[in-house]
Amino acid sequence: MKGIRVVDMTSVLSGPFCTWLLASLGADVIKVENPNGDLARATPPFKDDVSLYFASLNRNKRSVVLDLKTQDGKAALHKLLGTADVFIENMRPGVRDRLGCSDEDLKRINPRLISASISGFGQTGSLSHRPAYDIVVQAMSGMMSINGELGGDPTRVGFSVGDISAALFTTIGILQRLYERDAQGATVSSHLDVSMLACQWVCLENAFARYLNAGIVPGPIGSRHPSMTPFEPYPTADHDIVIGLGSDKDWPHFCDTIGYTELLDDPRFQGDEARLANRDALDDVLGAHLKQHPAAHWLKIMIDNGIPCSMVENVQTIADSPIAEEYAAFSTVTANGRDMRFARNPIADCDLSETAAPDLGQHTREILTELGYDADAIAALTA
Repeated sequence: MKGIRVVDMTSVLSGPFCTWLLASLGADVIKVENPNGDLARATPPFKDDVSLYFASLNRNKRSVVLDLKTQDGKAALHKLLGTADVFIENMRPGVRDRLGCSDEDLKRINPRLISASISGFGQTGSLSHRPAYDIVVQAMSGMMSINGELGGDPTRVGFSVGDISAALFTTIGILQRLYERDAQGATVSSHLDVSMLACQWVCLENAFARYLNAGIVPGPIGSRHPSMTPFEPYPTADHDIVIGLGSDKDWPHFCDTIGYTELLDDPRFQGDEARLANRDALDDVLGAHLKQHPAAHWLKIMIDNGIPCSMVENVQTIADSPIAEEYAAFSTVTANGRDMRFARNPIADCDLSETAAPDLGQHTREILTELGYDADAIAALTA
């Protein structure tokens, strides 16, 4: 994406994650902040007085401070947008209009500009002005209703899936519009309106497919799969492992691999539907069998025989694993003599050298100079 300039007027998570993805793919991302900065700059925990939350999401960007409550600040923003390819914001619906950045304004400022808004419930509709955080959207979308222990209470997914999925869909939409504009020479598509709620619905595709077509209302089932078993964690003599069989044809091979061929003659477990109907009984007999040996024993024989399986890892064991290095899972950034490590964009170049998240307004003078402001005008804007 070299040569693509993105004006980033986003804060906290959904927007900054999207613009970080674009920046890690080579875009010149200019983060426009008010004099107080992105709220995420004050989010703990901190390392050397830098928010790790902010530092992770704002790598590879430049920061310019503009006071958009002033006419001069708005004029500088419009001038910046005139040089850009993409404009992304996640402000409350209506705020961009007050900044002179409505759809009509943007067409006048830059007819080739691709714009996108991320919000909880979209730019229009009866819910559009309601505030939203990830947990609210997870609850309203139905996501929480299928997550949690078997028969237990609805539970928030353990990461901000509402924000992250909205960021991913926004990134896809922007890339599509850039392709239409540049590769196909098409007229720029309309403003991209992304709601976290709608993104959660599509992530629930299987749950909705089952209800809409078979009347099945899914509920929390822990780590189980709704349609297959064995497909969940199991205990061993020391650590829990996960086993996942994809179809009925894998069942005989699995039983043979773990040395438990007696299960093949048990009518309770012959066929996918029978095993699902007798899942609790299967868990009991499999758990008792697997507890006879430690996890390493089972993982070796199952991996050697092509059975999908894994240890139940945590972030520490993964971060300290040689596999993380092999897959280039993390990148290191250096700022002011300090190193910090963060998750790497898996589709970015492996040799990408990321830059640290910018200090507030670190590039204000540099960017204003690029826009043609002279020293006196820059001094007035930054006063």
